[in-house]
Amino acid sequence: MKPTIILLVFITLGLASCYKIPTEKGFLSPFLRLNGQDTMSIPLGGKGQSQSAFLDGSTQPCLFSIDNIRDLSGNRSGQFFKAYLYPTWRQPYDRFSDTTMALIKAKLYFDTLPPLTINSINGSLEYFETTNHLKSVGDVFHIDVKVQNTSGQKIYKNYATIRLDSGARPFIVHRWTVAIILLNNQGQKTFTLYKYVPETDIQSIQNVYDNNGKELLSIHKISDTPATGIKVLIQYLDADGNVFPSNEYATYAAGTESYFDYAVNRQNTPEGATVEFPITPWPVNENLLSYLKGGTYGFDKLDPATLHKEVYYEHKYPYLNNWPDDSWGATKWFIRLRSRIEFYSSGTWVISCKFPYTHFK
Repeated sequence: MKPTIILLVFITLGLASCYKIPTEKGFLSPFLRLNGQDTMSIPLGGKGQSQSAFLDGSTQPCLFSIDNIRDLSGNRSGQFFKAYLYPTWRQPYDRFSDTTMALIKAKLYFDTLPPLTINSINGSLEYFETTNHLKSVGDVFHIDVKVQNTSGQKIYKNYATIRLDSGARPFIVHRWTVAIILLNNQGQKTFTLYKYVPETDIQSIQNVYDNNGKELLSIHKISDTPATGIKVLIQYLDADGNVFPSNEYATYAAGTESYFDYAVNRQNTPEGATVEFPITPWPVNENLLSYLKGGTYGFDKLDPATLHKEVYYEHKYPYLNNWPDDSWGATKWFIRLRSRIEFYSSGTWVISCKFPYTHFK
C-alpha cells in the first residue's frame, strides 16, 4: 500500500507543478452586439430605448460609449453629436406639493445631451425628444461602439443599425368618453348621452390625429411657444360652437383626477381654461385618466326632445342608461369629458370638445 500512496502523491505534485496561472485578466467577446432587431427605428421627436447588449460571456462590468455614427457612405454624421438642452427630474414630482411653476422647476435639472446616447452600463441605446433636430428621414446609419473591461477595450463596428423614421406623434390619444348627465332634485344622476371611444377604435382615434372634424373631440397645436414645456387650452363647446364658461370647469368628483391636477397657472379665459407645465411629456402621470366636468344648467339650455329622439330612437350616438321617465324628475344636467391624452411636443395645445344638443346661449 505504501508504494501506491507515494506514487499518487508524486503524480499529484507533478500535475500541480505543470499548472500555470493565466495572465489574461478578463474576456471581451468579439461577438458582443446589441440585442434586438437588425435595424432599430427611431421616430424623430420620440423618446425610447433599445434592448441591452448581448455580452456573449464578456467579463463584467463593461463600459460602453459611442465611438462613431456613420451614414451609408461611411462618413461621420455630425448631427448625432450636437448637444441640446434637455430637462430631467432631480427629484420626483409631487402634484400635491409642487403647486407653482417655481416649485416644479426647482426639481428639474437642465442638461445638454445629444439626441442619441448609449447607456454606459448595459449598452442600450437611448433617444430623446431632441431627435426632432435630426435630418434625413428614412436614412440608415451604423453605430460603432467602444467597450472596455478588465481585458482592455475594443471598437465594435456596426454594433447597431438605426433608421430615422418620420416624426413621432406630438401627442397620443388613448381613449375618451363624452357624456351629458341628467340630474334630479334629489341629486341622483343618470348618463343619458355616453359616447365612448376605446383604444381599439382605430378610425375614431385617427380622425382626431387628422383633425378632420369628424369627432366630438379635437386636439391641435396653435403655437410653438413655449419652446420648452407646454400650455394647454381646455375648451368645452355647445352645439353652436359657443364656449361654456371656463370658470366652471372642474375635476369631476372627490377621488378622481384631471389635467388641472397635473398642471399649474390656471387661467379662465373667454376661450376656455388654460394650464401650464414646464416640461414634456405631460401629464407626468402617463396613465392619468382625466375626469373633467362643466357647470350645471337647467333644461332651458338643453334640447332634450331632439336628444331623446336621435339618441334613443335613431341611435345617432351610443348611450349608457335609458331615458328616465317623468317620475324620476330630471331638472338639471352637466357635461363631462373623460380622456387619456399624453403630449410630447412643447408649445400651446388645445383640447376642445363639442357637446351635441347643448345650447349655452
